[in-house]
This record gives sequence, structure tokens and C-alpha cells, in this order.
Amino acid sequence: MKPLTVIGLNSGTSMDGIDAAAFRIEPVGEDHVNGSAPALKFTMLASTLHEFDSVFRDGLMKLVGSGNATLEEICLMNSSLGELFADAVEHLLKDGGLKKEDIDLIGSHGQTIWHCPTAKSLWGESSAGTLQLGEPSVIALRTGIPVVADFRTADVAVGGQGAPLVSYADEVLFGREHKATGVLNIGGIANLTVVNKEGKAEVAFDTGPGNMLMDRACQLYFKCEFDQEGAISKRGKVDEKWLNQLMSHEYFAKMPPKTTGRELFGFKFYDATIAPHVESSGIAKEDVVKTLTAFTAKSITEGYRLATVGNAPIERLVLGGGGAFNEDLVQLLQQYWPHKVDIVKHEDFGISTKYKEALLFALLGYTNYFGISNNVPKCTGASRPVCMGKLVRA
Repeated sequence: MKPLTVIGLNSGTSMDGIDAAAFRIEPVGEDHVNGSAPALKFTMLASTLHEFDSVFRDGLMKLVGSGNATLEEICLMNSSLGELFADAVEHLLKDGGLKKEDIDLIGSHGQTIWHCPTAKSLWGESSAGTLQLGEPSVIALRTGIPVVADFRTADVAVGGQGAPLVSYADEVLFGREHKATGVLNIGGIANLTVVNKEGKAEVAFDTGPGNMLMDRACQLYFKCEFDQEGAISKRGKVDEKWLNQLMSHEYFAKMPPKTTGRELFGFKFYDATIAPHVESSGIAKEDVVKTLTAFTAKSITEGYRLATVGNAPIERLVLGGGGAFNEDLVQLLQQYWPHKVDIVKHEDFGISTKYKEALLFALLGYTNYFGISNNVPKCTGASRPVCMGKLVRA
């Protein structure tokens, strides 16, 4: 391995735009030892959010939320997203004062359109799959920079869930301090990684909804995109009976590895499960947001309890994602957590919460470039380590 300057690109479940950040990644000490995450250090050089045009975003959210698309729409969406990801790179270079020649590689996650890691039968053939769009050939040829993309499919190909991929970054970032650590990202969906004292990711999984349902309630009832600092939730009270009903969903009883997304806890779930209760009960709208906030916190803590039965408890919980800045959600996490735990943020370790996933895909692109296996089979359920990602040369 050698030092490289790598751009990480990601568009998450919120679909607000593309997070783009440039990192200088360098190996530390001895070279990579097979079977363990390499020792790497990084410096963030520049970052930007390249927002989607509102018309494009509305169309994308509607299409993905419905689960229905024509072949033409999927085809054009792939190339259109590739163009937008290339635009994000161009804006990052300009805003960050970087030159194209300064960049060695791009790691692009793309935009998840559908995630189906559990095998199903299609025309008599059983298969599992995951689909991220944002054509890497378009990005590479538009920018003149090699691109590594399509990370999840290799893990799914060997029986894994293709997620959570962040467990690999959590080993790299938090595995060398010999302190049992939970790393919790609360984006549209919440995911948790538990790194043991030996620096290995012990378990990682999607706990369930993160901000997705709370955001939907805020958009419908308060005409705002999200609950800024948990201000709306603080004014409400938890409907305990309704919360218990929500927690009876079968997903929460499943043992990891497990993953979920908008397919399970998106608009369809809201319309089928949340909206009817709101309409029939006459519940105050602040109480809706409060109960959904409690739902996110409870599903996270119960997921931790289920997944770590018999294991040593974590000493600290490192928060990331937009939910880390929701003060009421953080307070509920502290209240529901089954034992005493120190709650801190990624920023306490010099890591940008906002660009953590951009860093993840920069790290995955970097390791792919050197042919290093970069999944965590214990966390994804894959049968063996694989080198995730496909390299497209410019």
C-alpha cells in the first residue's frame, strides 16, 4: 500500500443530494495482514454537499418509494445519476481548491434503488441482489479519474447481506484503542456496529428506522424537512401503547446479520401503519413525532440488547448521522440503554459525522485498489472475505 488521495461519494436514503469529500489516506506501520483491517490514517482535504434539483429529487423519491419503475426509467436514472455524481466531483474540486491531477481515485457508492439480500424466486431461479445506480463509467470518463463502485454486490454474491458496509470503516477507525465501542449511525435507517476490545467488529446490523419516519411526520404535519435538534419531539409525549404496537414488527425479533431500508420502513410503511393510527386516534401531532422518535431509540436499544446477549457490554457509544444532532433522540437513547454508557460523537475523534459515509467509500475504494478484502463476514453474513468494488479506469 501507498498513500493515495481519494474522493468518497455517497447518496443515502434521505436523497437530499450527494455527499462528496476528498481524503488523503495513508498506511500506518506494517503493511496489511490478511484477515484484518489495515492500519490507515486519513486527513479530510475538502467536502461539499451537491444537492439534487428539487424536481429530480421528488421524482427519485417517488419512484424509489413506490418500488415501481419502467426499464427506460431505470436505464436513464443510472446514467443521470452518473452525471450528477460527476458534477459533485467537479464542484468538490472547485470549492476545495483541488486539481484533477491531485486525485488518484474515486470511491462511489451510488444511490441504492433496491436492496433484496434474501433469496427469492424469479422465473424459477432463486437469487438475492442489491442495486445501486450512478454509472461509474460516466463518472470516470467525465472526470478523468478512475472510479471504484458497486461495492455491495460482491458481499451478496457470497451469501452476505451486502450491509452494513460501515462495519469495515468502524474497525479501521475505532479498532485500535482496545475499548469496547458501539458505533451508531442514525441516517434514514439506523445501523449499529459493535467493536470489541480486540478491535474486531463483533456484530453490525440495521436496527430499523432512523430519521425516515420522524422526517415524514415533520414534512406532513409541520411543513419542515426534519425535527431540528428535536425541538418538536421535546414538546410531545410518548404514546406507550402505540409504541409497543410498533415494536411488535417482526423485523425487530430477527437476529443479525440483518439489513433493511426504505423497502420496509419507507413511505409504504408510513401510509399503512402510521397514518391510519394518526387519523383514527386523534393523537396530537407533536405526540406523533415524539412517539416516532421513541420508536427509533427503542428499536436501536432493543436491537443492541438482542444482538449482544452474553457479550461484554460496550463502554462507549459513538453517534453519527443526522440523528446525532437530535437532542431528544439522544436523551431517549440514554434513557432506554440497558446499562450505563458514555455517549459521544464522531467529531470527538476528529471524524466528520456528515461525511462519515463519504469516508467509508473512500476507504473501500482505497482497499479495493490494492486488492485487499474489505467486507466483514461476521457482520454481513458472507461466507468469506471478498474484495468489494469494481474498478473503472478513466
